[in-house]
Amino acid sequence: MIAFWYGRAISENQRIAPGARRFRADEDYQAFKESVAWTCKLHQEYFDGPVSVRLFMELNPRIDAQNVIKPVLDALELAGVIKNDKQVRCFSFYRENTKSKEQDSTGIIVTEAT
Repeated sequence: MIAFWYGRAISENQRIAPGARRFRADEDYQAFKESVAWTCKLHQEYFDGPVSVRLFMELNPRIDAQNVIKPVLDALELAGVIKNDKQVRCFSFYRENTKSKEQDSTGIIVTEAT
């Protein structure tokens, strides 16, 4: 599966937002994860066994890349591409910095691990 997503990437650090008396899921984080999931779902490829995941990201320099990886893997689960991120046996990541006003982009390649 090869998918490309464009928009503002949200960090794992924004997953939980303070609410009245308790923490709640941040709306921007949920929207990011669901948007990536819908992009992946369009390709209708599903993997039951071990997979290899490659991410190519163009991110705002202020975003810590390791905090964007988890929401992308969660989006693959939400889309049904993988059942659980425990299936990921091989993972590679490539990052380019964008200019501050440019949109973030993510390329996701999921293949069967051999």
